[in-house]
Amino acid sequence: YIVKPFDTPELLARIRGVLRRAKEMRQQSPLTGLPGNVRIDEEIEQRVRTGAEFAILYADLDYFKAFNDHYGFMRGDQAIQFTARLIQDTASENGSPDTFVGHVGGDDFVVVCEADEAEEVAELIVRRFDAAVPDLYDDEDRERGWIAVTNRRGEVQQFPFLSISIGVATTGRRSFGHFAEAVAIATEMKTYTKATPGSSWAVYRRTS
Repeated sequence: YIVKPFDTPELLARIRGVLRRAKEMRQQSPLTGLPGNVRIDEEIEQRVRTGAEFAILYADLDYFKAFNDHYGFMRGDQAIQFTARLIQDTASENGSPDTFVGHVGGDDFVVVCEADEAEEVAELIVRRFDAAVPDLYDDEDRERGWIAVTNRRGEVQQFPFLSISIGVATTGRRSFGHFAEAVAIATEMKTYTKATPGSSWAVYRRTS
């Protein structure tokens, strides 16, 4: 709000400030505070454009819907925030200073790092996640090693603990002409590794 009579330069400055803040909010995940889709695309496109050597790690949680259904949305949000911190801490501790971590949305995350760091970072994320994830569960479920969820047909299903799947695309194997091409390959590898039980990662090794 601005009180009349108002000064036109002041009005324009207020409008520009509101637009700037709105843009910044769109570029940041409100749940994790990590850069969102717009910034992720910009980061990858900038590296493609400059011809830099880089890798994309596309990470996704397995069995997250079951966890969310069992414990509720608040605990689900906490699991996503836990994953965001773990990925960010691991990437910053073991990657170069320009390593980038973004939150695509939901339980999907992206890490952009140096090509020769990608496999080590992916392996460390997987190991640290598996070591810490039992803390997200209640004592009874932790002792059992699984949770029970009733589906829409009234059937009780058993689900293992959350795991993390990571697909890796790197310029160490091939070049990318567009950021969407790099993301598509990392997503393809993430889908491939989700077929493996438990936490795992896979890197695209074809050269064309």
